Amino acid sequence: MPDPLVVQVMRQFKLDLLAREQVQMQDMAKQWLGLEDALESQIQAMADELAREAAEGRAISQAKLWRMRRYQSLQAQLQQELASYTEYAERLIVENQSQLGAMGIQHAAMATQVSVPGLGVHFDVLPMDVEAIENMVGLAGDGSPLKALLKTTWGDSAAGLTNELIRSTALGINPRETARRMRQGTTQGLNRMLNIARTEQLRVYREAGRQQYEYSGVVEGFKRLATHDGHVCPACLMAEGERYSVKQHLREHPSGRCTMVPIIRGMPEVQWEKGPEWFKRQGEATQVSILGRGRYDAWRDGQFSLDQLVTVRKDSTWGDSVQPTPLKDLIH
Repeated sequence: MPDPLVVQVMRQFKLDLLAREQVQMQDMAKQWLGLEDALESQIQAMADELAREAAEGRAISQAKLWRMRRYQSLQAQLQQELASYTEYAERLIVENQSQLGAMGIQHAAMATQVSVPGLGVHFDVLPMDVEAIENMVGLAGDGSPLKALLKTTWGDSAAGLTNELIRSTALGINPRETARRMRQGTTQGLNRMLNIARTEQLRVYREAGRQQYEYSGVVEGFKRLATHDGHVCPACLMAEGERYSVKQHLREHPSGRCTMVPIIRGMPEVQWEKGPEWFKRQGEATQVSILGRGRYDAWRDGQFSLDQLVTVRKDSTWGDSVQPTPLKDLIH
């Protein structure tokens, strides 16, 4: 049986968002290569110097490394390049927050409309430049400036570079390979920035949609709509269909891909095949991809039920989120 029209529409909106996101992530990764290129000569020189020290039998402790002039110079340049990249990332994320906020309003309005086809329901639509959305742009979920959150990733890049340098030198790896690993180590910061971009942009999209539902005058709540593929979070999948009032925020984790199907006042609630039923119809490969081998084996052996995969993590700053229950908590 095909999904109701509103579910089909919302799934297509999600696919469009994911395609848009993929292009952005590729652009951010490409821009990061410029940061790595700018550090190339300094990284190689650092790897060469430590290789010479090791060849001459001089041990390099972390404390000694931090005192080395070349290491300090490398770290200073890394901070400079990260500052430049953060400026770029902030501008891009803010621009996308604004655009996704407008899309969130538009998509929620369309979802409301197709939920009651042919009935001529009239409802109010938020203006695209609504002040509440403007107030979300440029901020993180805790209300702090987005730039401050992005800057917390700098330590990941510095630590990644340093750890690879120390590890490779200790293992006697040649300087060229050491330099390659050092560059790779910096991408820990990039990965966190990509996660922040996804999370903060989709948060604005969802919140704009929620505000549109509340403003409409005809929507009284919404239900969670999860993604049905092999990469979906198992907690989100098993929580699909959970009901919220229009004033509640969807409990979502970082980089979460869930969206919201409206519940129209005075109308039957939309029904569709939810995550647990969809999951049970999938082949073993897809089920393992979603649960992981450990959880899959335990579930197959009857050690827990699918609803136990959902754990609500409470956070007074970032809000509640659904998280997959750790395997150790599922099997006693």
